[in-house]
Amino acid sequence: MNAKSNLTIDDIARDLGVSKTTVSRAISGKGRIGAATRERVQAYIREHNYRPNAAAKGLAESRTYNVAVVLPHSMIFLDQPFMRQSMSAICEEAFLHDYNVMLCLATYNQSDPLIRTLDCRKVDGVILSRTTENDSLIEILTSRDIPFATIGSLPARYQGVAMVEADHDQAMGCYDFSKALLAGKEGKTALLGNDLSYIVNQSRLSGFCRACRELDIPMEQTPIRINLYDTNACHQAVDTLLDAGIRRFICMDDEICMRTIARLKEKGLRIPDDVEIASMYDDHSLSSHEPSITAVHFDAAELGRVACRELLNALNGLPYNPAPRLDYEIFIRESTR
Repeated sequence: MNAKSNLTIDDIARDLGVSKTTVSRAISGKGRIGAATRERVQAYIREHNYRPNAAAKGLAESRTYNVAVVLPHSMIFLDQPFMRQSMSAICEEAFLHDYNVMLCLATYNQSDPLIRTLDCRKVDGVILSRTTENDSLIEILTSRDIPFATIGSLPARYQGVAMVEADHDQAMGCYDFSKALLAGKEGKTALLGNDLSYIVNQSRLSGFCRACRELDIPMEQTPIRINLYDTNACHQAVDTLLDAGIRRFICMDDEICMRTIARLKEKGLRIPDDVEIASMYDDHSLSSHEPSITAVHFDAAELGRVACRELLNALNGLPYNPAPRLDYEIFIRESTR
């Protein structure tokens, strides 16, 4: 029989001579209902190619079929490739699970948007796109017993509170990367980084320091400048380090790296002839740069996809990995000798 257009639960109940509650229970698989009646409803659904819309399905199962992705306010300007890539993958994965994605612009110190979303009972779960040392969003989610996943590792005191904690092996990746760049090299190497309250930056710093210890490089040979929040702070740090004779820079992310490159160019310094530079996060702007920039590659899209998939598997009662760890690749390019 051909599918009926706009078929509703009311239509099914009328045609089969049963209540709407019975139809809902047959669709959701929950609640008391005879096996024969359940099969009768299911057969009708198959025959008419009925697919419940999200609202009807949600009402039947007491679910919303929405998941919220919490993004920083800076995403409004779409200036963060990592966030764009992971967000796109989350949306694709959610679609495969018949879920919708709601965007929530909130941070650890601006949590009202998340609170409003939870108060309205609009979502079944939440994905945090960033993890920080002191994060009120985690406290809010745990206090309300909301299932959530994180893109990135949680601080030690929060370990185990997220349903899914997806991350790359940041510390090991940056350890291998730093060791490859520093082994057998002469001269000082500076590490430049941004906000150390972000767990990802803590992991990258720990990997760098471990490499220095194992190579017996004194820390005075590797000056570290962190919390370089804007272009001026980064440029000032680069100027001071250049004056101190530094001719090798490792940057903790692509944004810091591009700011450093811009300053080196302003100074008339050539890469890699005069100065070497590398990044602990790869991006198209670095791989396509002239010269191309040595970097460690973490797949942002795959990370978002895995975080979403494992959370939705958990919400649907399917087997899931609570702590997936993704690998990394190291690309030695033209910017280092």
